[in-house]
Amino acid sequence: MSEIPLTDEETRVIFAGEAAANLRSLEGSEQEQIISRLVSVLESESPPSAMVHERIGLLDIYTAGDQIRLYTRVVDEIPRGDDKYHLVYLFYIDDDHEYDRKELATYNQTAEAKLQEATSLETVQDVDAYLDTMNALDADDLRDLLD
Repeated sequence: MSEIPLTDEETRVIFAGEAAANLRSLEGSEQEQIISRLVSVLESESPPSAMVHERIGLLDIYTAGDQIRLYTRVVDEIPRGDDKYHLVYLFYIDDDHEYDRKELATYNQTAEAKLQEATSLETVQDVDAYLDTMNALDADDLRDLLD
């Protein structure tokens, strides 16, 4: 069993693609499962990449409950050299666990673009400005969504 390094960096989630609309369209109990899962990823002592259920192409898939799959792209340790943040881009919420190939292909391309975007940020100030622009959420922000 390999060791997973502990981290003290901050983790943020960015709702990209259809994720926000997907979340709003779900029942309250499903929304709770998703938010709780994201909060656990954001508050974990391990980097978010260590908590991924599976990878398909460039997509990192998290589970929420028995059936829900979260199509994401995780970017650990940015900016390079300072490693203050981890990002989780949430693109799509698959509430019936069907892995639609068309959706996977679409979000795989988006994941690549977001990876390049995030890794091009050179300073903590660049990342902070980017997080503000992208309306990145922390665990407290996610909990507020449940209220």
